[in-house]
Amino acid sequence: MLQELAIETRGLTKQFDRHIAVNDLHLQVATGEVYGLIGPNGAGKTTLLRMLATAEEPTIGEIYINGERLRRDHTNHTLKQRLGFLPDDFPVYDDLTVWDYLDYFARLYNLREPHRSRRLFAVLELVQLLNKRNSIISTLSRGMKQRLSLG
Repeated sequence: MLQELAIETRGLTKQFDRHIAVNDLHLQVATGEVYGLIGPNGAGKTTLLRMLATAEEPTIGEIYINGERLRRDHTNHTLKQRLGFLPDDFPVYDDLTVWDYLDYFARLYNLREPHRSRRLFAVLELVQLLNKRNSIISTLSRGMKQRLSLG
């Protein structure tokens, strides 16, 4: 029985000027499997993750998420909306409340009321920070800030 692939890359390559960060990567990760990327600095781990999250375009190659190809022409908005990437050094505005932080980004994405407030409540519930919506971000734990950044 074939297992459904959550992630697949075919010939994935990323080159920065003369430096090849990822070279002809063929990767398959089945749904439900957990993998870790291990390697020295400069091995291409972060570059690979950035490409998988659509934060970086591959030089050549293909990426499939749940069987759907990520396209360079940005035609698969629905798929990209389901992806996220949280780097180690995530920026947050420590002097804002949790609600104001999310509201700021919702306004940048032109979400209008009353939909915006409903969406913010849903996001806060999703990242389990509804009870912290009026808290100043600087008072949150690192884990809470990470969850907020994903929201």
